[in-house]
Amino acid sequence: GGPRRISISGAQTKFSAKIEDGMIVLTDCGGIYILKPSLDRSFENYGDMPANEHVTMQMARQIFKIPTAESALIYFGSGEPLYLTRRFDVLANGDRCVQNDFAQIAGLTPEENGEDYKYTALSYEGIAKLMKLHVSAYPVAAGNFFRTIFFNYLVCNGDAHAKNFSLRESETPGVYELTPAYDLLNTALHIKSESSRTALDLFQDEINFQTDFYEINGFYGTPDFLEFARRIGVVESRAKRFILRTIAAVPAMEAMLGSSFLSEESKMKYKACIRDRAQALNI
Repeated sequence: GGPRRISISGAQTKFSAKIEDGMIVLTDCGGIYILKPSLDRSFENYGDMPANEHVTMQMARQIFKIPTAESALIYFGSGEPLYLTRRFDVLANGDRCVQNDFAQIAGLTPEENGEDYKYTALSYEGIAKLMKLHVSAYPVAAGNFFRTIFFNYLVCNGDAHAKNFSLRESETPGVYELTPAYDLLNTALHIKSESSRTALDLFQDEINFQTDFYEINGFYGTPDFLEFARRIGVVESRAKRFILRTIAAVPAMEAMLGSSFLSEESKMKYKACIRDRAQALNI
């Protein structure tokens, strides 16, 4: 079975909150926001967690135009940072819409699929297949999904598992759409020995299938992502354009990291992670 995967999103304390008279108030029911404080001290750079998630979400949204949950970084009076995000299963009028993550959609449970079911029971290709069954505007969803998976690879997010992608019911009952991206962060800042470069395999049949690139290098590169795009129905020229644009955006990402609220050490480490991945994609 190997060592258990450390899920950062699973290890995090999360609070439900609403805003009343301009103040953030914790609440057990009817919360519109989720608050996440720093990680516990067993993680590396634990105090940088809120700034990490915030800057990563902003890069996805501003540089790559990936639909993401609205988020902000706020501070306690003590100076301790908190990550704040708006729930997207709550509509503007306060009603809740049906939302399910892909572990739920696939019917995965720890009893049936083992303790690490969020990581082992589905591939990204498998998630896309489920999406195709449930999402009416699939080509748009597939494009956003591809871009999110590729972005996660570039920013060293090793925690984008089956529960970190969801569908929600759209305004039309029974019609589902991919939710905006959430839980985007660089996990390498907090886990020293991040064993795998992605939380899930790209391909459903990875045991029997590897690209020539992967066989030679032992990690994913552009040929793998182009194969992935082909399999999930993203037009190759579009996928290529996005990959090239992404690699070209590294300086913009570094600038955003430079002006972020991360510690200097984490800024340097994050930039090094991106450069390492960009190089893998540029071979």
